[in-house]
This record gives sequence, C-alpha cells and structure tokens, in this order.
Amino acid sequence: MMHRNSFIFSFKIILFILLSAVCMGIAGRILNAKFINDSTTIVDGFYAEKKNDIDVLVVGSSNSFCTIDPLVLYEEYGIAAYDFGSSSQPLNLSLLYLKEAFKRQNPRVVALEVNMIPANSLTAIPENRLRWGLTDIPLSIDKLTCLYQSLGKVDAEYMSYVFPILRYHGRWKEVSKSDYTYLWKDKTNMGKGYLSTKEIAAEPVDFSDYGSEGETWIEDDVVACFEQIVRLCEQNGAKLVLFKSPRQQWYRYQTRAVAELADKYAIEYIDYNERISEINLDVTADFRDGEHLNDHGAAKVTRHFGNWLSNHCVLPDRREDDNPNSWDEALQYRVREQTMPCEGTADITGCMERLAKDDNYVAVVTYGADKSRLHQWIYRGGEVLYHKEWKEPGVEHYRINRTDIVLARTEATFQVMINDIEYYEQGNDWSVIVYDTVTDAVVDVVSYVNE
Repeated sequence: MMHRNSFIFSFKIILFILLSAVCMGIAGRILNAKFINDSTTIVDGFYAEKKNDIDVLVVGSSNSFCTIDPLVLYEEYGIAAYDFGSSSQPLNLSLLYLKEAFKRQNPRVVALEVNMIPANSLTAIPENRLRWGLTDIPLSIDKLTCLYQSLGKVDAEYMSYVFPILRYHGRWKEVSKSDYTYLWKDKTNMGKGYLSTKEIAAEPVDFSDYGSEGETWIEDDVVACFEQIVRLCEQNGAKLVLFKSPRQQWYRYQTRAVAELADKYAIEYIDYNERISEINLDVTADFRDGEHLNDHGAAKVTRHFGNWLSNHCVLPDRREDDNPNSWDEALQYRVREQTMPCEGTADITGCMERLAKDDNYVAVVTYGADKSRLHQWIYRGGEVLYHKEWKEPGVEHYRINRTDIVLARTEATFQVMINDIEYYEQGNDWSVIVYDTVTDAVVDVVSYVNE
C-alpha cells in the first residue's frame, strides 16, 4: 500500500510539473514581445515552411531581409529562397539560425550577409539584438550554447532568455487581443522572410566616402564562429556565399577585410557597395534609409544576385514543378496585397460591380448623403450580409469567420473598426472600405458623390 501511495504521489508531482511547464509555455507565448515584420514573424514563418522545400537560405542582420527578395528570385529565376535573419544579428546567432535550418531544410546555397562581421565581438552585443534574435527560437542545446557565448555566464539575465516570461511577465498590462490571437494564427510568412517597404529615404544616400581610409578588424571569436559556419555548410552539402548589401557607413577597407576572410576559406563574396553603378541603384529612390533598401532597390539587387546564382550554382527551377508550391501562393498573395480593387472606378456602381466578382472581398459601404436616412451595409460577393439604418447613435457588431467588424455612429460621423483597427469614413455621399479575407487586411478605402 505504501509503495502504491508513493507511486501516486510521484505521479501527481510529475503531472503538476508538466502542467506547470505547459501553462508557463502558453503564458510566455502570450506575454512575450512580438517583433512583427521582423524576427518573430520571420522565425515563425520559417518553421511553418514545408520540410526540405528551401533551396537558398539567406541569413544575417536586417540588411539581409531588406535586400534579397525571395519572391523576385522565384518569379524571375524559379529559385525557392527564404530570408532567415534577425535585426542586428551577430554571427553566433547566424550560426544558431543555420543549425536550426539544417534540422528542417536541405538548402543547396547559404547566402550570409556580412554586415556584422567586422569589428563586432560576440560578447559585446546589446540586449535588444539578442532579444530580437533569440526570443522566438525554440529552446535547445544550441540555443543555450549561443546564449552563453554572448553573455559569458549563467545568471538571472541568462535564465530570462531561456524562459522569456521572466523578462516579459510585466507586459500583462500591455497585452492586447492580438497577443492572444497571434498564438493561434497561421504563421505562414507570405514574404518568405523579406521585409517589404515602399518608403523612400528623406535624403539621398551618400556613398561618396566609401573609398576613405580607415582601419577595421575581425575579432577572434567572430572568426571562430565563421569557421563553424563554413564547416556546417560543408557537412550539409550547402554552398556558402557571402554578400554585402549596399549601405552608407560601409567602407572599402571593410570590404577588403571580409574579402581576405572569404579568400582564406575559398568562399565567394559579392559586395554590392562596389556595384552601385552596375545594377543602376538610384540613391534618391531605391533606399528606405541610409542602411536599408526599399522594394525597388531590393528588386535590383535581387535580380543581379539571382543571375549570379543561376550562373554559379546548380539550382532547380521550382516554377516547373507539377503542383503549385508555397512560393506560387506567396506570389498570388503579393499581387492581391498590392491591388486596390476599386482603383479607377468613377462611381459607387462601378466599384460594387468590380467587388462582386471576388468573394474574398468584404466591403463596408456607408451612405450619408441623406441625413434623415443614414445607412451602412456589409457586402460580400455582391450580396448584402448585413444592413443597418441608423436613426440614433450606437454600435453594431458583425463577424465573418475570424474577421470582426464593428460599425458605429456618433452624432455626426460614422466609424468602422475591422479586427481592432479603426477606419474613418471619407465624408462623401458614398464611402467604401474594402477588406481582403486572403491577405487579412484593408486594401482599399474610396468615396464617391452622387451624380
């Protein structure tokens, strides 16, 4: 009997520990800071990819995922690539990301962006860089080793990386609905890790001092980490390629230092700071700031890189696959994302006729010309899903699958909230807000006057 009671007690202890671990894990995922359009969505998107589908893996700091656009590579060369980086990523995190990648993928090429190689010791990395890169990587021996390499000791700070809830438990006051919904959200990254932006730098990017004299070095711990990356790629049959994105405050002496490192290990290196004219980069239009390209500039660099890959590496053309793959789906998503369905229509009739052709568009239509009869409708595929005639101020709720729509009227204005984001009506006779259920975003806001 005592043996049986002891067994039950031990079982309860183990069950309690397991349940506590599960609860802490779920609480951590809710409370953890989420670096949307950066490390969180890049990392989660990588793990959402089908195994052994990626042929080119791009690793490095934000210069990597703001420079190589995988969808341009796929559309023009059939290359299946993914940008697996994090902002200000030190080289030991690049090594960790590669170790994680080789557990799930078998890339034929690894493209490493070299911004963090010169003059950056692994033990002098600010907390924000480590948080960006480590928070969303699953716990493993490799992660623990990388963390110790950065911090040099096991203490309370170290444990806050192992269990991020120790760092972010105070966020409960800031938690919003999106923190909960993200936990269950489809993590597929439709940009394949790339950060898309149309933003143009306020000032022309200045490369005039690229050739200035100076001195740089590569720390011993960085060299040791680079050697591990070289060996890891060799062991997994991947060709390692180095590249440098174009940016201000990068100098020829840094290019020489990286080139010498590349030559030592017989690694090919492309520095786009030396190819500004060759690829016709426009310093007034192709950058979002002094350090990062925008979509237009990234497309130029990516086309050159894709041509280089096609001529120097053996890579399949995935466009020739019999069945559509996730890059085909991502391209279709990008087209939808960049489409304004009512653009160019002259009146409300033309707009609604165009929207009626696609059931994935949900339109919130407001009629406010007649102040005695104020109306709002929700349309989908040309059919009215909901209609409200406002006779006094109030709030109405409507839900389509996972999409929450809130309609509201104050004394003088209408408001529309879709998935917790507020959109104001334009004030003309007719106003239309178009939500795309595929991209999960508002893609058009237009207004018309009665003829």
